Amino acid sequence: MAVVDIILARHGQTPVNAEGRLQGSRLNPPLNERGERQAKALADALKDEEMDWIVTSALERAIQTGNIAAEHHSAAPLTSDARLNELSWGELDGAKFSEANAVLSDIVGRWNRGDCDAKVPGGESASDAQARILAAFADILQMARERGHRKVLVCLHGRIMRVILAALVDKDLRAMDKYPHTNCCFYHIRAELGDAQADIDPARLPFVTVRLNVRGHLAAL
Repeated sequence: MAVVDIILARHGQTPVNAEGRLQGSRLNPPLNERGERQAKALADALKDEEMDWIVTSALERAIQTGNIAAEHHSAAPLTSDARLNELSWGELDGAKFSEANAVLSDIVGRWNRGDCDAKVPGGESASDAQARILAAFADILQMARERGHRKVLVCLHGRIMRVILAALVDKDLRAMDKYPHTNCCFYHIRAELGDAQADIDPARLPFVTVRLNVRGHLAAL
């Protein structure tokens, strides 16, 4: 039975992060200097892992983080997938957290109570994000099984990381906020892929957590 290890890593800091602004999929800034240092620290923390494949979202901050991590894994192909992009916060994208807090807290609170179709005007709901994430991971896991990949690094974003962990590990989006994160932290999850002839459905596949919110490599930053 094939076992695949997935390392989920959040991107490094951007100027939008540093300014305390909400950064959804509609914003596409690069890493700032600190973000580049964080990505290098992440790369060093993972340098002894035998990565077979590196997948990033299609947003610049995740692509840059993946490229820096790839310096220690030159044989691993690197691809991007827009289905891994951050959740869209609609009209709140780019707003200061202090200005967006009331609306944001209401939406996230509704998600935590099970109303996962709630969304900011012009944005995505947690259910919307889950649908594209599950489709992306079905393809990632299928490709990993076909190509014999045993460890995959996925560089992406904070809220979408929470969606992935809740959807894959807990099978319940109400669990999203039990997964804290910071720039360039990582989570390690594992799946047994089962019958090689069967289609992969990540929503039904059992996942276990191996390492949670690893961030010791960022202590000096």
